[in-house]
Amino acid sequence: MYKVISIHARSTYWSNKESNEELIVDSDDLSHEIESVSNDQYKQGYEVISIISVNSGSMSNGNGYYQTESVIVTFKKRS
Repeated sequence: MYKVISIHARSTYWSNKESNEELIVDSDDLSHEIESVSNDQYKQGYEVISIISVNSGSMSNGNGYYQTESVIVTFKKRS
């Protein structure tokens, strides 16, 4: 049996003098969320088999960027 959970990244804005505001993914927060969900699922009898990032991007003032929007964590029931 498999279980799939999506974890959305939180982000913050910060100002850069050379460009407009930029969106920054809070990677520390995201890693804590992944750890918490993984530990909870382990207690329920599942183990992580994959973590895939979902990225999105945009063009702003001629500059392109992309960011991690979320991660998809796939678990498998331990036998």
